[in-house]
Amino acid sequence: MKVDLHVHTTASDGLLSPTEIINKAKESNLDTIAIADHDTIDGITEGMEAAENHGIRLIPALEISARHEKQIHMLGYFVDYKDLKFQTFVNKLKNSREERNQKMLRKLDNLGFHITMEELKANAEGNIGRPHIADLMVKKGYVSTFAEAFEKYIGNGKHCYVPKERPDIRKSIEIIRKYKGIPVLAHPKYTFLEDEELENFISWLSDLGLGGLEVFYSKHSKEEETKYLKLAEKYSLIPTAGSDYHRNGDAFGMELKKEYLDILLSSETI
Repeated sequence: MKVDLHVHTTASDGLLSPTEIINKAKESNLDTIAIADHDTIDGITEGMEAAENHGIRLIPALEISARHEKQIHMLGYFVDYKDLKFQTFVNKLKNSREERNQKMLRKLDNLGFHITMEELKANAEGNIGRPHIADLMVKKGYVSTFAEAFEKYIGNGKHCYVPKERPDIRKSIEIIRKYKGIPVLAHPKYTFLEDEELENFISWLSDLGLGGLEVFYSKHSKEEETKYLKLAEKYSLIPTAGSDYHRNGDAFGMELKKEYLDILLSSETI
């Protein structure tokens, strides 16, 4: 069946609002999706209202940028987004993002690329991040393309890049579990670990309380899917599927066996 359990909206760095995402899901004949914005839950309430109107199942989620030896993204499905203490935790993540943006803008300014926070906020919605900065760099003529902004200036390790202040991966799993969620490792391809190193990492995360693995991902090859599915089965992790949709041109909708979706849905604790 076709679902999408990893979608971004204007609440973080996506180009479609939560309502527009639900409309797109309806047009694409998806009956289950998850809004999983970066370090924010601001789009969930609007998405829930739209999903109810269209008869679509929306899983409340978020994507936490977690701290480890390398950047790790942890998806949290069915988090209790209405809990005030959980909202406080997420707001701290949002505040650290704003501080990071300010540091990157200062670095860009030193190179002659003058962008203010006011301009950035006026040209973006929700939880502002690097894609919004890249879009504005294109609009102001500082770069020719969105990709160029990342490749030359704000991509990982580039001159104007500033790393995120991220919660420890152990803490991320703990928080998701504490607020009734299911922690799932996003796009294992981008752990950049292979073979024994990857398996050891998955085993360690499983011991910490990891609940699932994003086996089916828009940029995973068939060979990678097979490898990740074997790991999910070995460590009793729920296989999930997500496109990581942000904007037009991205993949939207992924195939997932009904039995895997049913396991995820049956694991909901809310």
